[in-house]
Amino acid sequence: MSSILEKGRNCWRIEPADKLRFVIDAADYFRFLREALKQAQKAVYLLCWDIDSRIELVRDEADDGYPARLGDFLNRLVKEKPHLNIYIMDWDFAVLYTFDRELLPIYKLGWKTPPRVHFKLDGYHPVGASQHQKIVVIDDTVAFIGGLDLTMGRWDTSDHIPDDPRRDRLEKEITRPYHDVQVMLAGDAARALGDLARDRWQKITGNGLPRPKPRRPKKAWPENIPPDMKDVMVGFSRTQAAYKKQEARRDIETFYRDAISSAGNCIYIENQFFTAPSIGEALKAQLRKDNGPEIVVVTPRETDGWLPQHTMDVLRIRLIRQLQAQDTHRRLRVFFPDGPGLEDNPINVHAKVMIVDDRVVTVGSANLNNRSMGLDNECNVIIEALDDESVAAGIIAFRNRLLADHLGCRPGRIRRIEEEEKSLIGCIEKINDPAKKFLNPLPLELSPEVDRMVPDTELLDPEHPIKPELMIRHIVPAEYQKSTRSRIAIWVLLIAAVLGLSALWRWTPLSQWVDIDTLSGLVESARDIPVAPAWVILGFILAGLVAFPFSLLIVVTVITYGPVPGFIYSLTGGTLSAVVVYWIGDRLGHNLVRKLGGGKINRISRKIARHGIINIIFVRIVPVAPFTLINLVAGASHINFRDYTLGTLLGFIPGMLAMTLLADRIEAIVQEPDPGNMIWLTVTAMVVAATAYSLIKWLKGESEKSPLDD
Repeated sequence: MSSILEKGRNCWRIEPADKLRFVIDAADYFRFLREALKQAQKAVYLLCWDIDSRIELVRDEADDGYPARLGDFLNRLVKEKPHLNIYIMDWDFAVLYTFDRELLPIYKLGWKTPPRVHFKLDGYHPVGASQHQKIVVIDDTVAFIGGLDLTMGRWDTSDHIPDDPRRDRLEKEITRPYHDVQVMLAGDAARALGDLARDRWQKITGNGLPRPKPRRPKKAWPENIPPDMKDVMVGFSRTQAAYKKQEARRDIETFYRDAISSAGNCIYIENQFFTAPSIGEALKAQLRKDNGPEIVVVTPRETDGWLPQHTMDVLRIRLIRQLQAQDTHRRLRVFFPDGPGLEDNPINVHAKVMIVDDRVVTVGSANLNNRSMGLDNECNVIIEALDDESVAAGIIAFRNRLLADHLGCRPGRIRRIEEEEKSLIGCIEKINDPAKKFLNPLPLELSPEVDRMVPDTELLDPEHPIKPELMIRHIVPAEYQKSTRSRIAIWVLLIAAVLGLSALWRWTPLSQWVDIDTLSGLVESARDIPVAPAWVILGFILAGLVAFPFSLLIVVTVITYGPVPGFIYSLTGGTLSAVVVYWIGDRLGHNLVRKLGGGKINRISRKIARHGIINIIFVRIVPVAPFTLINLVAGASHINFRDYTLGTLLGFIPGMLAMTLLADRIEAIVQEPDPGNMIWLTVTAMVVAATAYSLIKWLKGESEKSPLDD
């Protein structure tokens, strides 16, 4: 049997592993990792999408003298081992994940830790991409690679007990059952992952790290962890987008397509997401064959979080329906793990596994979506049996352990029934028993309204850095799109007007013609009226109805109430105004709004309705169409109210902050027209202008250099 792996094409490195073990679920992974870390002497590297110092690595275990919590455990290690350095590289995460992550991890895992625990946020990737690898390397001798991060919500046993009190609590609720896979390996394969980690550290810090002298695996691999394989060759495939000195690589996607195309008997997949069109095309080609392989996909009933459920889950249903249309021989099954007590809290299948013909297996961080195929930093490990029957037996045993966990039986029963049925699908369907854990066919219901609102993969699941100008084209027709020059001109004119009025106030008799004491008295009187803030908010609501410019209202509000209350009143009033106009659009209905506004409004309606929260945020930041018009159309298009409100709130913040800063400086000039305040106003205006110009220039530059149209 010839190897699928080809360096430079579908893999990065091929190295020998002295020992290898498949680790299923985080209870075992965290325990094994903790045992391996206790053997560390020189260098530990952790590459993470997320990390949380508060997680407990072991639960209900005998006290071994070391802390259970990750942060305390790492601190103890470096205190006991004078030559040990720990390097943590954590994705410099997007604001969308702020509330799901540990606050100030750089404090908990950086400043608060001993100096030999080095913590860095990793932002070395294009805008919109992420550092998604989940790798730990210990002394270049033992390493772990897979889909598990050292963070909240991951710990679970393979029993996946509903409401297991040992699982983490988020917002006082026990997290849902969680299934994932990690691979533990030793030898030169671990050294290769050490090279990857050091290269990453050099990219994000500019400083290189020396290679530690590797230790003998026998001393570094804990004695109480038996391996599944010994002396096996493994490959590593990567995904990364082009960025600065980082070259683009799509090894993982190429490997997946090559492995799928090579299949003759069976393809078994476990993956959190299942949306990549390139993988879908490879699977379709196999389904069209008269004697093609069986394809079994295990995926979560629903992904974690309301945003993925209303976007990625919809894309998954579309792809599966396409596959079913090609499945004339009935060789495709898509399941989710189910069982008693899991109806309201289903298992989150977070694993990224594929096994082909029980001869090739890959495990890693890459989801079967476009992001993992071409945008995010990913790494998978690949093991091929080739002509080694002991390796093939290890792969089969791993697959049977996975299925046994899902079907509530022992691996031996999987082996016996599959031999009897001569079919993996037949084996699953014969063992399936709803009275215990079982694999349930994935429901594919999708309402036409939801299907209409969710865009294609181009925006929700990009495989290249997103063109901002592309986002505009998807939201608003060309006649409403403002050019870059016009946006720059508006900002320049606004700032010039502010500076001009301030200069007139400072160096002309204008300040003498207006009684400042009278103005101050009016302002103080307004502040003293208890219900005045309510009137201000009502003013914003009315302004939204008649298309009165918000900028002027923000300036007046900030001058009257001060920067912090003024910002809060403006943000509240602006958001409520958007909600009221949305409600009016909803009451009027799509047909009436279309008749009132004509074809242009109808086209905006269709585009916004397909894209939901993402585009609402975007049109608030970049005003590509009139405020009132956008609100009416959003209501008439029946965009989810929560998406609309949250998108409006988030989108308002940048512009209102800028106007608040300018208004505060204007008020300072009015009160004290001295050179110091003039300088501060000028500096503030220049910062706002420079920020706006840089943003627009960046938008333009990203649009020109993006490979999206290649």
